Amino acid sequence: MWRFLTPQGRPSSREVIAVAAADVPADGALVLPRQRCAVVKNGGAVLAVDLKCPHLGCTVSANPDGFVCPCHGSRFKSDGELLKGPAARGLERLEVAEHDGVLTITPEEG
Repeated sequence: MWRFLTPQGRPSSREVIAVAAADVPADGALVLPRQRCAVVKNGGAVLAVDLKCPHLGCTVSANPDGFVCPCHGSRFKSDGELLKGPAARGLERLEVAEHDGVLTITPEEG
């Protein structure tokens, strides 16, 4: 129970994440639980979001409508925008680059 009530840090790995662009479903999300992020195709745009809820750091889950925090019920659109709190802001976006069909995601520092 205590883990749901306290902020959780991001895994220590700061390695760049690489995934095949073809692995990301059209108008869906490729969830990378070990890296605690998701790569999302929304129309023609590709973006990545950190799965750490900005409220207390729980890991959000993907659902057909976007993302939801299992700890306190915050809801987010598929692009990470906040729909409903208690979180005060949306999910953090991560830098994504594409080259030769490979997406690279750069986790934030700290």
